[in-house]
Amino acid sequence: MEATKLRNIYFIEARSPGSHIFSFTTLPRLGSILLGTILKRKGYNVKVFIEDIAPPAWDMLDDADMVCISSITPTANRAFQLAERFKKSGVHVAIGGPHSTFLPDEGLKHADYVVRGEGEKTIVELVEHLENNIPLDTIKGLSFLNGSGQAVHNPGRELERELSDSPIPDFNLVYRWDRSKVVPIATSRGCPFGCKFCSVIPMFGRKYRFKPIERILEEIRASQGKKRHFFFIDDNFTANRQRTKELLRAMIKNNVKIEWSAQVRTDAAKDPEMLSLMKRAGCFAVYIGFESINPATLSLYNKGQGLKDIEDSIRSFKKHSINIHGMFVLGSDTDDISTIKNTAKFAKKLNIESIQFMVLTPFPGTPVFEDLKSSERLIHRDWSKYDAHHAVFEPKLMTAFELHVETLKAMARFYSWRNFFRNLWQFDFFYSVVCLYGKRSVKKALGGARKYLDNLKEQLTAEFDLKTEKLRQYLPLKKGRVKNIVLNTETLETNESRFFAVFLGKLGKRLVVTRERFSITNETIAITPLVEHLKNRQQQSKQLLGEFYEKHREKLDSARVIDMESISLYKSCVNIGLLLNANTRKVRKAYEKALKSAGGKAFECNHILVIMERQKPTSTLC
Repeated sequence: MEATKLRNIYFIEARSPGSHIFSFTTLPRLGSILLGTILKRKGYNVKVFIEDIAPPAWDMLDDADMVCISSITPTANRAFQLAERFKKSGVHVAIGGPHSTFLPDEGLKHADYVVRGEGEKTIVELVEHLENNIPLDTIKGLSFLNGSGQAVHNPGRELERELSDSPIPDFNLVYRWDRSKVVPIATSRGCPFGCKFCSVIPMFGRKYRFKPIERILEEIRASQGKKRHFFFIDDNFTANRQRTKELLRAMIKNNVKIEWSAQVRTDAAKDPEMLSLMKRAGCFAVYIGFESINPATLSLYNKGQGLKDIEDSIRSFKKHSINIHGMFVLGSDTDDISTIKNTAKFAKKLNIESIQFMVLTPFPGTPVFEDLKSSERLIHRDWSKYDAHHAVFEPKLMTAFELHVETLKAMARFYSWRNFFRNLWQFDFFYSVVCLYGKRSVKKALGGARKYLDNLKEQLTAEFDLKTEKLRQYLPLKKGRVKNIVLNTETLETNESRFFAVFLGKLGKRLVVTRERFSITNETIAITPLVEHLKNRQQQSKQLLGEFYEKHREKLDSARVIDMESISLYKSCVNIGLLLNANTRKVRKAYEKALKSAGGKAFECNHILVIMERQKPTSTLC
């Protein structure tokens, strides 16, 4: 490639796909601004366009020599659209941010280069390559296509050791920066905790790296007086309490009077001295990742906190008159609908100022993404829906529809008229407006959910048909087609037999409960649940299938057998409901009544054999 003299290098931060409670105040990310500042200091003409602040003035980009696009997962589709637009015009295009860092091959389908991880040095070396033909394969943290069109991923770049080596971000580079109400300030990078749904560790590492106190004060002073609110974007502002106290004391001593908020963990509330310093230094609110009130879920998330920690932290922050924005993540493998409803009650009971109930979202690069991907539970990869407000995977104890809708309904319960008038009565006009915005956002999301959920239903039904080898060929699901169900209980214990008998009975079919009998007609199907009791459940499951087949080979040779494999007892029941054309609400009620009849405790049942009359030649066992 011939060397190119670059003059105009523009950065674009792709816009969000939709609004939600966080959209009330745009919180710009610092990556594009910081890299733009670095290149400006090297003499390039740089502009930064943050689409969530203001749509770009496209004529200002007509003379671009290079465009650098940043995105997170929900903005990836928009980022790819922008990349293709400029690439077709012959402009050099680089893409970066967490999403493309973890899925660089995808980024290379749309851009010339992918800058992975922290890009301060990588972007400079890439520009030097374009101007001076420095070999691409020497640039750490870079992905590109070679002359044969094959993707090349250079070794990753070491994390920045000294954060103070980077310049103070120049916010004047941002187009229409005057519209932004919030100044982002980073005092550290990294996090030692291991929350499974978080991409911070893969992106920035486990080790905390801090900026010097004086450097942080310089960054604040550079924007002090120009904006009305500062947001410390550290993933955990109070990670090192001693260092945080030093910063707060320095702010107070140097008369740095700003209103600010930050992200913290519940453990910050265990230090009264620090809370007092936070309030004196101008803290307006804290964003706390409570994540869940379900102890099993907190353990599953590796959150390292309990319900008492959550309750105590809320009381402590409120005692110091610090507002709380509580963030909960719903939809883990130990959450069900009651978890969502109880979380909404919990948040209202403790009078948190604002909340965000988020659907568990498997972002690329996180352990959750890898787990759900390997178990084939991702429903789709429309990244615009990976915004923590859409169900994009198959949960265990709910359907995706239930998770999606119930989470929105929980938000609606919190952002109620009662909450609005309470804030108004207390002359808290800011949170009155937040409540109204929350109500409007939830109403809009509920209105737009129908189309998404309809598409989701069609997709999941199609996958159900595929997994059961187009079961409808053998069992036309017309009303009244199946009148009788034979429940074969030979592998079930007493409570398990009672569960399935109640569940199937509540679906409105004539039910026969028997052992070792599954005679069928064109109006009857037999359902045989295979319940595993051994610790090695996968091995036992295969063993049960094999034993059942050998025992009943003669009958199975004259019948159609479908193994409806699932991820939980509830999903097994949902599959039966799909088979019998029962709607989700009816299945849920039947499941809950059956669970109650069996003592209220679910058991493992990942295989249910459906045995029916053979209607055409086919293989015996799926």
